[in-house]
Amino acid sequence: MNVLYVTSYDRDGQQFNGYLLHKALKARGHVSHMAVMDRFFDEPDVHALGGPKLRRINLQLTEIEQSLSLYAVLPILSTALYRQPYYKTADIVHLELIHARQFFSLLNLPVMSRQHPLVWTMHDPWLLSGHCVHPLTCERWLTGCGHCPDLGVNFLVQSDTTAFTWKLKKAVMHYSSVSLIVASEWMLDRVKRSPILSHLPCHVIPFGVDTAVFSPGDKEQCRSSLGIPEDAFVIAFRSVPFSRNFKGTEYVEKALLSLNSRKPVYLLTFEGVGGLDSLRGKFPFVELDWVTDRSQLVRALSAADVFLMPSIAETFGMMAVESMACGTPVVTFEGTSLKGVIHAPSGGIAVPYRDHEALAGAVEKLIEDRSLLKTLSDNALRIVREEYTLDLYIKRHLDLYQSMLNGRRSGRMGSG
Repeated sequence: MNVLYVTSYDRDGQQFNGYLLHKALKARGHVSHMAVMDRFFDEPDVHALGGPKLRRINLQLTEIEQSLSLYAVLPILSTALYRQPYYKTADIVHLELIHARQFFSLLNLPVMSRQHPLVWTMHDPWLLSGHCVHPLTCERWLTGCGHCPDLGVNFLVQSDTTAFTWKLKKAVMHYSSVSLIVASEWMLDRVKRSPILSHLPCHVIPFGVDTAVFSPGDKEQCRSSLGIPEDAFVIAFRSVPFSRNFKGTEYVEKALLSLNSRKPVYLLTFEGVGGLDSLRGKFPFVELDWVTDRSQLVRALSAADVFLMPSIAETFGMMAVESMACGTPVVTFEGTSLKGVIHAPSGGIAVPYRDHEALAGAVEKLIEDRSLLKTLSDNALRIVREEYTLDLYIKRHLDLYQSMLNGRRSGRMGSG
């Protein structure tokens, strides 16, 4: 099997950009290449798209595109693919983060899908709408967008071109033969409801965690390494700036301000240091900022009693699954993929959307009910081992690739 991954970059977010799959396929004896806009790894099978001249033209076209309030229409850097041997010989072309950088035009899709079996992993709902990455509670993506209520949601546009872009996406996908991959049933539901995508095959392949790495550590030792008392109740969450981060930090702050507990409570935060001044007189903090060392992340998640992830937009929620793999149950909001991903109420707790009082109530319940906490922890571990292992993630992709190749061969034989 020969697979080509087309994506924005090779180093950051390897679970999402195709690099993890690329390495896994090579380790299993398959041929795999990556074509990227931003190349950081000096590896022979990872290829930077285009030369200096094409990149200068691409930059000029993206500047024009921005002035026209468009996105992923005018870039031409990805046209360099058509001349490359690794593209011509690929059995499968798999698109990953193709709109994280401005290098890929949607207009390539009808051409590429005629030349190769084409797979596209949708990491967010951007393809469903006229411009935004996360529509939140707006449902104009169901009817054609236009009269957009928030042009500032990623990706920012100056003029309301959302109706035009929606129609362009619909036309492009009508003439493209693409197998879609999504990571959750929540996203599958949106694809099925989308006038742009509902005619295309869509497969649910949840992300996987390496359970040899992400597993419960000794809680006492993990806490000791972080300076947290053994008898404390530890609440972990992502502390990121409020503005358009979608992670719900503001709801965590409001919930914790109203939290009533007779037991000592410690806060363990990721991704941000500082801020949350209103909580600093009430709780001791352990702040870890952005954690790249997986062993440190496992220690921190294992030290926690509960992980709060009240995202207001989420198509999977990788950190929730990593927390579950460490035996730490998750509390989240309804209205995103997370309720299904954590299997609430069996493997975690989901409370009403944007309801910080319900969020506080769920935490208080877990503080008081150690039996419930233990049940959720055990269930979370079981769910991860049954559904979210790395081996399953890789196997599901290989099975999909093989079924597509088998179908292509059968089609050719039948047409002959």
